[in-house]
Amino acid sequence: MLRHLTALVLLPAMALAGVSFETDVRPINRTAPGASYADMLARIMPAVVSIRTAEVIPQSVLNRYRGRIDPDKVLKDEKTGETLMPTGLGSGTIVHPDGYVITNRHVVVKQDRSVSETVIVQLQDRREFRAKVLGVDAGSDIAVLKIEGRNLPFARFADSEKARVGDVVFAIGNPLDAGMTVTSGIVSALGRSGKQGMGMAFEDFIQTDAAINPGNSGGPLIDFEGRLLGMNTAIKSGTGGNIGLGYSIPANLIVSVATDLANAGKVVRGLIGVQGEDLSLAEATKLNLGKNGAVRVSLISEGMPAAKAGLKVGDIIVALDGKPFENWNELRLAISRHKPGEVLTLNYIRDGRGSLTRVTVAERALDR
Repeated sequence: MLRHLTALVLLPAMALAGVSFETDVRPINRTAPGASYADMLARIMPAVVSIRTAEVIPQSVLNRYRGRIDPDKVLKDEKTGETLMPTGLGSGTIVHPDGYVITNRHVVVKQDRSVSETVIVQLQDRREFRAKVLGVDAGSDIAVLKIEGRNLPFARFADSEKARVGDVVFAIGNPLDAGMTVTSGIVSALGRSGKQGMGMAFEDFIQTDAAINPGNSGGPLIDFEGRLLGMNTAIKSGTGGNIGLGYSIPANLIVSVATDLANAGKVVRGLIGVQGEDLSLAEATKLNLGKNGAVRVSLISEGMPAAKAGLKVGDIIVALDGKPFENWNELRLAISRHKPGEVLTLNYIRDGRGSLTRVTVAERALDR
């Protein structure tokens, strides 16, 4: 049985006399609360950079594999003439007008833990710089780079201790090499640590639902006023893409680590030789500690400052330098921020009685 075929013919459009469409050319009222964040972002975004790592391809390798290397996948350094093979992509932020850039350690370090041979920083005005890696810190996943420039756009840090759950934040970076991108959300939680399985020795993450994807690593988490509140570092996902669980290193930790890396190339952390475990709420209640955190000493290292100061396994630490803390991770992080030779004060409970001891901090071995 034959079917009739009907040809589709496009007829010329007929003008509809008398019909017009209106356009309101006024810009939106950006002074209205919550109407736009464009002006704030326009100030901060020039300080956000894209970071690429690459390895130099020797001329002998080029000659041997000429025709088999995809030219679209290689870069050419115009100053040196070297041919470069891209190996990684991330983001970063200029935090000083003289060209100091912060990013994640995992952006600039290879699988063998060595620093990538070539690190290229691209600004939003398309200028590119070869960056020098001043230092990397495995404990916090922070790296500091230096590019040769003056009067560069830069971001100022916020005091991350003042952040609260519900604050509006913006994540900026180059996700999946799509180009510089802004996403928004809120601070979802504070003080996230090892439970997230990120693997850093010192974790104190800001959790956010602002979309973070591969390529965002090292880019800034910006607060409502355009200040650097954190550094986007990791996501938790079963798909490899954003599902609303993003983690950023808080600004105060970045400043502490980056200052050491920029000035000394390494981070010097304190150690007293103690390990602890969080006290349950029921146990804390029995000791009339209220809702403050408390830590039971589970291990004392022989010959270390804590042992010399008289601490014992089973002691319950309730304050550091007179200040309460939330949990063992927070206490451990606070101790690490003390420099060797400094003296800290620990309030603790032993056999139901409160005591106080002073501990001289030792130097922690360098995290690789």
